[in-house]
Amino acid sequence: MAELHLRIVTPDRTIVDRKVAGVRFAGIDGSYGILPHHAPLMTAIAQAGTVQITELDGKEIDLFASDGFAQVQNNVLTLVCEAGEFAHEIDLERVKAAEQKAREKLAGLDRLSTEFVKAEAALRKALAREMLARKGSGSTTLS
Repeated sequence: MAELHLRIVTPDRTIVDRKVAGVRFAGIDGSYGILPHHAPLMTAIAQAGTVQITELDGKEIDLFASDGFAQVQNNVLTLVCEAGEFAHEIDLERVKAAEQKAREKLAGLDRLSTEFVKAEAALRKALAREMLARKGSGSTTLS
């Protein structure tokens, strides 16, 4: 079976650095499915969301990734993200608090303001993390 080397890094740590069968994620201009021997590519990861990893044995594992960029070159997919974590690493209570804080902040802001856009992005990030944590599909870690 063909393999793709996947690296997912954040400022804090390397989350994944191993061979996989494929990866799906949302880029700035749509959804991407990356398989072994994909053409060279560079794109922004503009919204917080789920990265779905298909392991060599066919098992799928999801993780949360926030803003960053993706590069495919020489059969290596590198995702550099502001933040990333597996579902089992997400603290639901912390996520709920972040969601509530973002909702409260949004309520008092002008929809055309920069602060509104930032608060809206924080809310989307909290909701994406909460959805992934509740799904619970990331209970297995990649090493």
